[in-house]
Amino acid sequence: MFGIEKVDKNVTEKRTQYVGGSDVPVILGLSKYKTQFELAKEKVGIVQPDKSSNPYIQFGNKMEPLIRDYINTMNSLNFHPDTFINKDDMIRSNVDGIDLENKMLLEIKTHGANPTEKVYDAQMQLYFHQTDCNYGWLAMYHRPKDFDLEFDRKNLVIKEIERDQGYIEKILDSIETFWIRVEYLKEKPDMTEQEYYSIGNDIDKLVARVERFELQILEFEEKAKLIKAQQKDFREQLYQKMEENDIKKIDTGDLVITRVLPTTRKSIDGTKLKKEKPNIYDQYLKESQIKGSIRIKRV
Repeated sequence: MFGIEKVDKNVTEKRTQYVGGSDVPVILGLSKYKTQFELAKEKVGIVQPDKSSNPYIQFGNKMEPLIRDYINTMNSLNFHPDTFINKDDMIRSNVDGIDLENKMLLEIKTHGANPTEKVYDAQMQLYFHQTDCNYGWLAMYHRPKDFDLEFDRKNLVIKEIERDQGYIEKILDSIETFWIRVEYLKEKPDMTEQEYYSIGNDIDKLVARVERFELQILEFEEKAKLIKAQQKDFREQLYQKMEENDIKKIDTGDLVITRVLPTTRKSIDGTKLKKEKPNIYDQYLKESQIKGSIRIKRV
């Protein structure tokens, strides 16, 4: 018998912090079991997700490593489970299998009489995005009525799935809208489902994007300010050493550092000119059109 069943904490923990593969069909409205509004309430903590197991889930968990090992053995591949996380976009992909050498994905599904392939495809497209893979196998294993755990290759069908960039963009856009709605739901936990779905227009998305990058820039500028202060001190020290040793130029291989001798710089005192010679000042005053913009201030 192939495989050993393992419990992966990446699958079971911190579900509220990320959108995972199983969330994608819900967000896209493809799920028969849960609405996007219900998923949002789980992410916020208004309701607790159903963590109870059932025979179908247990069967899938036990069969997954058997199916993966069989596929690896029969095809000389090296699929192994892995997790890919993007904290900025708050997405996480727990893949059933990835072969890094061949840049291939493996998604394993145990199913009944009527498998929902469009749900599986949506999950795999998110995984393609996070892993940079362009191709994968969807391994569909028909579940026996008696839940027999003995692997039977006759129950296994493998379908080839290719990356669909247009679909991926739609998925990412839907996830972005979902997280915007989740933030609004945090502020108003008693909102109705109709109110929930009215949120997430183009302005909401742009505000979220501007806020995200503005905060990153502010953090970067604060760090850069400290670095510049340190660099200013080092530059002054180096100038003194180069002057003491009469060194004009230093080539490090990456930088050319040149000692610049003291000099004077002349400029017009605009404030004094405007006060003492306003007519002359006005003659040389230049007007320029300034493009409209937004002003952002940190709270």
